[in-house]
Amino acid sequence: MLAGKKTYISAVVLALGTFARTMGWIDQGQYDLIMGLAGAMGLAALRAGVAKS
Repeated sequence: MLAGKKTYISAVVLALGTFARTMGWIDQGQYDLIMGLAGAMGLAALRAGVAKS
């Protein structure tokens, strides 16, 4: 279902987190948490993609 889309999803989460921080909707601690989780999700998706090839 998510084949080939996991990296894009993590990129969108990163972009939305950055937008929310810029707009002042979230504080720095929340932003750091989102960036850490989304970054780890992106790396896991990348690793899964490399393993498939």
